[in-house]
Amino acid sequence: EMMDVKKAYQAACMEIVHKRIWSLLDGLGLADKLNPNPNYDAYYGLIDFEFWARKNIGDKAVDYLKTHIHPLDLAFRLAEAHGIVLLNGGGFDAPEWSLRVSLANLPDDVYDDIGRGVRAIARGYRDAYEAAKEGV
Repeated sequence: EMMDVKKAYQAACMEIVHKRIWSLLDGLGLADKLNPNPNYDAYYGLIDFEFWARKNIGDKAVDYLKTHIHPLDLAFRLAEAHGIVLLNGGGFDAPEWSLRVSLANLPDDVYDDIGRGVRAIARGYRDAYEAAKEGV
């Protein structure tokens, strides 16, 4: 670092993590809808699942979800169904229905998989809500 006057190593690392956040956003279906803050360090990311789900599966489905399913279920389902292990954001003073993603230590090709996995879990939650609604 001290010898790298041009900060080439730092720039390369920043390029890697920013590429990963865009891949994650693409997997979530958000890449064309967001412009991340230019000051965002892109070391960790948070997926605010409740916020995202309200826009993608609807308020009523999310209200059902929050009433009938524990917030940790999201992380457990993601691990069980997709082999993706993320931490619940609530342990980091983030919303309970959020996931914490490290952008620094996974292979580049898994970040869009994370987004697609979260979308698949959301579809399952929406299907459970629809089934419960029809059963009433």
